[in-house]
Amino acid sequence: MAKLPEYNKLVQEFAQIADFVTVYTAEAHPLDEWALLDHEKFSRLQHSTIEERMSSANVLKSEGLVGELVVESMENRSADVYASLPERLYVILDGKIVFKGGLGPFDYRPEAVRKWIHGHQTIKD
Repeated sequence: MAKLPEYNKLVQEFAQIADFVTVYTAEAHPLDEWALLDHEKFSRLQHSTIEERMSSANVLKSEGLVGELVVESMENRSADVYASLPERLYVILDGKIVFKGGLGPFDYRPEAVRKWIHGHQTIKD
């Protein structure tokens, strides 16, 4: 959430040449596990149903997330495969990972994706 404006700017800047998808996964800091946030809007228990996860994802959308938003299954397979909890940026080109960002929150850097795109610009179909 801290870098949402920076991420949104990236999405808007490159919308003509890239598709951006945010995958909403498990809560990184739920109240019943490792809570860090003290803000009522974002503080919640770990999801126990897909409906709870979808509700949490809608909060992210209501906070201004631009681009496509999908919700991870309760099995958390993509979070496991991509080692993306709590957050990570990837560039996938022609079905292959060509850029793997650092693990957030400290190494979550939308500017690194911008730099990669500038060096490898292609037009999407």
